[in-house]
Amino acid sequence: MSQVSSSEKTNALLSGRYGDLRPKAIEAILKRTPVAFVPWGALEWHCLHAPIGLDSAKAEGICLAIAEKTGGVVLPAIPLGVNTIKPFKGFAHSIDISAELASKVAEEICIQLADEEFEIVILMTGHYPPEQINALEEGVRRARDVVAHTRFEVWADNQLMGDHFVGDHAGATETSFQMLFSPDTIDLSALPDRKLSLDGDGVMGDDPREASPERGQRQLEVLLQVAIPKVNALLADRKRLQ
Repeated sequence: MSQVSSSEKTNALLSGRYGDLRPKAIEAILKRTPVAFVPWGALEWHCLHAPIGLDSAKAEGICLAIAEKTGGVVLPAIPLGVNTIKPFKGFAHSIDISAELASKVAEEICIQLADEEFEIVILMTGHYPPEQINALEEGVRRARDVVAHTRFEVWADNQLMGDHFVGDHAGATETSFQMLFSPDTIDLSALPDRKLSLDGDGVMGDDPREASPERGQRQLEVLLQVAIPKVNALLADRKRLQ
């Protein structure tokens, strides 16, 4: 995503990475499409073949893909995961965050973005145990109690794919997304030459050796078919209420 230029046509779709944008670019997006996507992930074991930050990278890649079609800004991913595989199965290199902290951060991010005049804020989590969803929903609920003029949403990538692809942990679905968004971070040759399991390897779902960037692209296309109309509906509703 490139910087917004003053020379762009007035009907151009405007989007960008929030941290990379200069003030005038953010202001241009706010005038056209006041949507902020907040990728939410975790730092968590994803077997030997995948990076610890997979959930964050996945959420950010998905948000960038949506924003390119709808407009809006994408914030840096927040790697605060509730109920990671660390307390669940004891795998190393995972940073487990309390639900209270995640809720508080979600609440403050939402309120601050509303203060910056974003009218739609979507928290997109790539880490989706119920405890994570509930924590973010609680933060959003508290933000709604403070802010009346901004619409806050919590989405999870597995929910947006419906029955077409099943959400997993370090399996073929997540690995395919990572191969699409950040292929250099995946090394399938690091996997042991045996059947993988949740207890032994931290893998849940289809074997990651079935993953490919092509499958990742198909997953993304399915997700976009759901996500883009949802964003457009929120924008249409916003305009109706103005």
